[in-house]
Amino acid sequence: MPEEYNLKKFMGVGSRVGSYFISFNKSGFMISSGFYMKEKIKDFSKIVLYFDSEKKAVGIEFTNNSNAEGSFTLIHGNKGTTGTISARSFVFTHNLNIPEYFGRKVPKKIDFQGSEIFVIDLLRPEDQGKDSNESAQNGAV
Repeated sequence: MPEEYNLKKFMGVGSRVGSYFISFNKSGFMISSGFYMKEKIKDFSKIVLYFDSEKKAVGIEFTNNSNAEGSFTLIHGNKGTTGTISARSFVFTHNLNIPEYFGRKVPKKIDFQGSEIFVIDLLRPEDQGKDSNESAQNGAV
């Protein structure tokens, strides 16, 4: 009797698969390919931002609600593996145009007011305080 396999065709040729992070700069946010793919960001069109001024933490809620108050448009990359959010008004309103805050941040998924959001700590560089096992679980390569 022939051996059976449950083979699935690989369709990721040419796609970028990388580390799990969100990058913050003076213009807004860049979604890495690793985060984009793992969290299925291609399924969303808008984001809502939250800010904790004491902890210097940003909450990012991905949504498809085009009427979400204060929402920003999520711009998907040409290859559908990364995303950007132009949020200069958010950056300047909260006085976040400080180079020490810029860079790659590993997001933490939390439940906030009944919604799943991702939080990045602007005071913490990428992977600071994380052990390699936790980073691997979050999709970091």
